[in-house]
Amino acid sequence: MAGYIKSAGLIAAFLVIFFPCPALAEEVNFSVIPAEVRIANLPPGESEQFNLTIHNKDEIAHNFTVSAFSPPEEERREGTAEFPDDSWISFSSPRIEIAPNSQANVMVTTAIPGGQKWAGQHWETWLAVTAESSDLLSVKLHVRLLVSTVRTGFNAGLIAAIAVAVVLLGFGGYSYFRHRAKAH
Repeated sequence: MAGYIKSAGLIAAFLVIFFPCPALAEEVNFSVIPAEVRIANLPPGESEQFNLTIHNKDEIAHNFTVSAFSPPEEERREGTAEFPDDSWISFSSPRIEIAPNSQANVMVTTAIPGGQKWAGQHWETWLAVTAESSDLLSVKLHVRLLVSTVRTGFNAGLIAAIAVAVVLLGFGGYSYFRHRAKAH
C-alpha cells in the first residue's frame, strides 16, 4: 500500500513539473511603454510629468491599476537610494479600463517638495501596472523611475570667480585705456 501512495505522489509531481497549469502558460496580453523613465535635474519644489502608455492586446476589455512602490535594495540601480515618499507620485487615473486591442495613457506626476534636504539626490522607485483578473494569477509589469534633483542655492565659488573676473577685466581695461591715453 505504501508503494502505491509513493508512486501516486511521484506521478503527481511529474505531472506538475512537465505539464504546468494553463494559467502559467498564458501569454501576457498587455504591455507598458516606456519601461524606464529618467527625470534628471529636477529642482526641489517643482514637478515633472510623463505618460505611461498601456496597451491592452486582449480581445476583451480589462481594468488596470497603477501604483508606485519601492523595489528591494538589491534590485535598485547602483548609486540610487530608496524614493523617500511614494505620495510624491500621482496618477491621472490610478485605475483605468481599456477596451480590447486598444491603448490608453496615464499621466504620471512626480512632485518633489522644496528644501535643501531634497537637493542633489538620486532616487529610484518602480511603477507597477497590474491587469485586474478574476484568475488566481495576476500579471504585473514594472516601470523603473529614476529621479535626480539638482543642488540649489548660490555657489560661493562661482560668485567669487565671477567677482575676480570682473575686477581683473576692469583693471585690465583701465590700464589699457590709461596707457593708450598717454601714448597720444
